[in-house]
Amino acid sequence: MIDFAGQRVHLLGIGGAGVSALVPLLQAAGAVVDGCDGAASTTTRRLQAEGVAVRLGHDPAHVAGVDVVVHTAAVPADHPELVAARAAGATVLTRGQCLVEILARRRTIAVAGSHGKTSTTWMLGHLLTASGADPLVMVGGTVGSLGGGARAGTSGLAVAEVDESDGSFARTAPQVAIVTNLDAEHLRHYGTFAALEEAFNAWLRTVPADGLVVVPATGLSPRVLAGVTASIVTIGLDRGDWQVRDLHLGPDGSTGRVLADGQDLGFLTVTIPGVHMVLNALMAAAAARFVHPATDLGTLATCERVKRRFTVHGRVGGVRIVEDYGHHPAEIRATIAAAALGGGTVRVLFQPHRHSRTADCFEEFITAFDQAGHLSLLPIFGAGEPAIPGITSEALAMAVAARRPAMTVLATADRSRALAHALAGAAPGDTLLILGAGDVGDLAHDAVRTESHAHA
Repeated sequence: MIDFAGQRVHLLGIGGAGVSALVPLLQAAGAVVDGCDGAASTTTRRLQAEGVAVRLGHDPAHVAGVDVVVHTAAVPADHPELVAARAAGATVLTRGQCLVEILARRRTIAVAGSHGKTSTTWMLGHLLTASGADPLVMVGGTVGSLGGGARAGTSGLAVAEVDESDGSFARTAPQVAIVTNLDAEHLRHYGTFAALEEAFNAWLRTVPADGLVVVPATGLSPRVLAGVTASIVTIGLDRGDWQVRDLHLGPDGSTGRVLADGQDLGFLTVTIPGVHMVLNALMAAAAARFVHPATDLGTLATCERVKRRFTVHGRVGGVRIVEDYGHHPAEIRATIAAAALGGGTVRVLFQPHRHSRTADCFEEFITAFDQAGHLSLLPIFGAGEPAIPGITSEALAMAVAARRPAMTVLATADRSRALAHALAGAAPGDTLLILGAGDVGDLAHDAVRTESHAHA
């Protein structure tokens, strides 16, 4: 267990959402924090304005005299700064490993799973904060009211999104564990889906008997929960220990009546559209009530959206411009379904994320856009991965077009052309959904800016 008090901690890739969120938590633990990133960004500028030393570019000299270096799992082990840090005897941690160390002294609610972790974590953090529990909160995204992705609460209670992508989640020891769902993600790390399930099972078996495990009422195989000694709460629509009934889905959010073990807890209001967000909220509510029975579920109606989770940027010629982080086929389907609640045609501009994910999920990607009426594809955002022969946006476009001959599909590296194509022929009431975990979100700002200039 690392005591960060008085330690110099260098964050490699400090501009990233997950790494930057560590800054206030490490500072609260008594560490002196600095960092570097490849390019300036809104996040690096904010941190600099807050007094954090941030350097642009990468150089082994950055780690001179540093006690701990933290990096994302995407950074290769032979990165010059990491090599220099190890040679100097510094402790080198991934972001996930660093979070494990921060959580080690706290009563923790950990949120894991393939999809929905970030929104579930923030809903939970919001519920507990609004109800006076003063938790530490670690979210894998940016929340406006937090000025980033973390809140340094002082109560000894922690809410954290934990990372299964590199296996570091297994080192956390939560009192409450939430598994949002499991899908064929990160199989390059685990090898097989069965191995992923077994890793989750091993983790859930560490939750103490007086703890809680929150899982969906459907979708998990029995092997995930085998041998778990903690209480298990299932959640679902019209099923499960905690369930939502009388659900009303709207273009700007949802409402439904919550029943917990047969007890009517009244209506829950979720401020982000889509069935998947209702399920995320229900998981957050069940966990919050377990650790803090006085939690007021009504406060969820004031919960803001995490940045890039169905962020509505405005309208262009009556067309709603929405940005979302969804990048896995399951996430794409759920987000398109949420966008369709607004009526009109859903027009998608998608940037695939990682060559490996595109390859592993290629067949699922072909059907992921079935509810959309229009599709533009940018080149794959590699996130440092090498290209895979035959796995391209052009190949995906051809496959989708073959399945949907009446659908207009374009793959192009020209961003302006992709945006123009996405809006071509759009009618008032349509939604342009800009999807992806890379830098595609910049196009949402471009679309709205173009409209603003047109009326200047």
